[in-house]
Amino acid sequence: MLGVMQARKGVRLQGNVVVMIAAAVANAVAIFQLSNYANQIGTKTFRIKRIKGINNAGADTDIHIGTGAGAGFVAMLPPLHTINGMNFDFAEDDLPEVEFAADMTCFPDAAAALTPVTIQVEVEELG
Repeated sequence: MLGVMQARKGVRLQGNVVVMIAAAVANAVAIFQLSNYANQIGTKTFRIKRIKGINNAGADTDIHIGTGAGAGFVAMLPPLHTINGMNFDFAEDDLPEVEFAADMTCFPDAAAALTPVTIQVEVEELG
């Protein structure tokens, strides 16, 4: 049986590949930006369908996904645990049904310029 949010269908889009070279909430980076064409009609929202990446941080790390940065960061998903030196792939069935109405940001607990965490998301944009 489909969840309430699954009944609505949208357009699947892939975000850019983002390399996170700094840890902590103050360094949250945008990993998917809401479409904001000035002449569009209505408000766009999106749901995460897949999260892929690789953890080269030198340690197991949690990835936090939400909106905003610093003191304004709002977590939208529980932290996703990743293993050092391994790629990760969280599919639609692994993720909660959460709808975003603002740009999606993300930060890892551990990362550095020479040992980054790389991430890419696939979303379904609704509008």
